[in-house]
Order: sequence, then C-alpha cells, then structure tokens
Amino acid sequence: MKKSIALLLIISLAALMAIPVLAVPEGTVGKYTPTLDGEKDEAYSQSFSFGIFDQEEADKGDGWYSTSGDTATKMDATISYLWDDAFLYAFIEVTMDNMTDAGKDFIMDSDNPWESDSVELWFLWDDLDDNANRMKTSVEPFYGKEWGDGPFYDDVAPGGKAVAITTDKGYNAEFKIAIPPEYLKEGGKIKATLQVNDHNPDGTIAVGQQIGDVDNSSVLTLGAPIVIAEPEPEPEPEPEPEPEAAPAEPAPAPAAPEPAPAPAAPVTGDLGIAIFAAMALSAAGMLLAKKHRTK
Repeated sequence: MKKSIALLLIISLAALMAIPVLAVPEGTVGKYTPTLDGEKDEAYSQSFSFGIFDQEEADKGDGWYSTSGDTATKMDATISYLWDDAFLYAFIEVTMDNMTDAGKDFIMDSDNPWESDSVELWFLWDDLDDNANRMKTSVEPFYGKEWGDGPFYDDVAPGGKAVAITTDKGYNAEFKIAIPPEYLKEGGKIKATLQVNDHNPDGTIAVGQQIGDVDNSSVLTLGAPIVIAEPEPEPEPEPEPEPEAAPAEPAPAPAAPEPAPAPAAPVTGDLGIAIFAAMALSAAGMLLAKKHRTK
C-alpha cells in the first residue's frame, strides 16, 4: 500500500512539473524614436513585444467579457514598445477578419466608446503596486477617435498622440504616451497591459487584460538605445557604352584641273608676209594722198 501511495505521489508530482508555469511578460524596451504613422518601424522588431494571449488569465480564442454573452473570438494582437526622453511608444498589430464599424455617431459622441473595434492600453509608472494610479489610453481605426481615463490621463493625454490605420489583416494602432520625464530613464520600470475590443453585430468582446491585478501586469524595463544600420547605398549605375561612330565617308577625289588655254601662235610664214604687204600698201596710199593735197 505504501509503495502504491508513493508511486501515486511521484506521478502527481511529475504531472504538476509538466504543466507550464505562466509568467507575466517581462522584457527590455529599446530606446528609439519611431515615426508615429501606424506603420511598424524596424526598431520595434528589436525591442520587447508580446502577444495579447501571452498575458496571464488571457486564454487564446476567448475574451474575458462580452456584452452578448459570447466570448469566443478569432481576434489576435501583438504589442511592441520603444521609448525616448519624452515618450513611451507602443505599436499594436491587430489581426481580425470581421472588422465592423460601431457607427460614427456612437464613437464620436461617446466619452468611452469601448464597445467598438478598439485598442486599450493600461499603464502604471508611479506606484507599481497600486492600480488606483493606472492610466488607460485608447484609439479606434474607423474615425481615429482617442480617449482614456485614470488619475493621470488628463495631464498626460494632451502631450501624446495615437493613430490607427486599417490593413489587409485588420488594423494597426500606434501610441506615444507622454509619461512624466522623471520616469523615462534607463533602468526605469513601467507596468502595462493590452486589451483589444472585438465588436460584432451581436455585441462587443473584451479580449486580453486590464490592469486591475497589478501582479498580472507585464513589466517593461527601459533599456539602451537601438542603433539601426544605415541602408547600403545604391550602386552607381554602369555608364552606358557610347555608340560606335559610323565609318567616315571617303573624301571625294580632287577635280582634274582645267587645261590652260594654248598660247597664241606667233605670226610667221605667208600670214606674216601678207600682213606686212597690207601695211606697206596702206602706208603708200597715205603718202600719195598727202602729195595730191599739196599740189
């Protein structure tokens, strides 16, 4: 009997050891200033991130509350963090194939329109063991409505900003939260949780985790700067070869010179005698005429 009991205890202990121990997400947030545009900067991929169902008491495919009673959800989300001397940054990628608009009037006229497709971030930075000091900040993707609450929200919100854009997988949300600068220093710690609200025609499902239980909150430790390598310069284009010159036309042959005119032939022979005789006769005629005039 004792051997059987001992064997059962060993089996039970082994079974307990095989059950994974859940822990709150903890990690180091890199220092880097991203562009707040709803597009994921490369630095987020080099910093602390976790999935919405990595949080304690968040079960994959199930929300913790629903206005319709049905908490099943196909929604998923991942959050990544960065920080600098003025802000804590958060980038959330929400994956969902059934985004539905809760209506512009409801969203824009409500102080807390959480019953819509929207992201809620919860933070503690002052007293990490007292959730009375929490702050919530939210944004939705259809109209860009921002809202929140908590003791510090009215002080912090005017200095920050949130944007949300739709994607082919769902939507992205990006926040810069103007946490007081005395808490934004390397080695500083902030507690945070992620909640995403999944709206559908039957109601809205709250998925993830609020900061009600501070022991379940993720722990962000502010770390060293992230250095992003400059992209390699584009290679200079190869110069295009110059076109080959067309072969030169052969020069025309020089024109043959015009033949020089033949020199006049000297007066000789019978022609010369005839000319001389004519001149002599002309002279004789002129002499006779002169004598005739003198008589």
